[in-house]
Amino acid sequence: MTRFWITLCAVFVATSVVAQEIEVTPLEPLDPDAIVDDLLEDVTVDVPTLSIGQAILRGIDKLDGTADNIIIATDLPRKFGLLDIELKDCRYPEDNPTGEAFGYLIVREADAVIFSGWMIASSPALNALDHQRYDIWLQRCRVSPTVGTDG
Repeated sequence: MTRFWITLCAVFVATSVVAQEIEVTPLEPLDPDAIVDDLLEDVTVDVPTLSIGQAILRGIDKLDGTADNIIIATDLPRKFGLLDIELKDCRYPEDNPTGEAFGYLIVREADAVIFSGWMIASSPALNALDHQRYDIWLQRCRVSPTVGTDG
């Protein structure tokens, strides 16, 4: 039994001696900006867009639990609950009138601007209205009575 313990201790001492002989070489510090610059290229995609004066928004009153479509025209403020919504521009791809619309909205509550910016129909969370009672987001531009409407 004594030989077993001596052999076991010898194995532990030998492994710790071998482990101490491992040579670690430090890595060179990396520049995060250089990595990003290498990965990203300057690629510009020019998508021809058309501008139109009407948009269809979706509004939800979280308190009442009601959802409504809001058809709004450029520079004609529209009321939704306690909010005043103003559309400055609605743009869409030239070849796809019902897809990827983006609109510039100004939303006021009690004459204070609570939202001003571009909303994108396919990604409403990118620039969303942050309000405790209302949710409003762009659905699409209203191109004609038959394209970009509910019916």
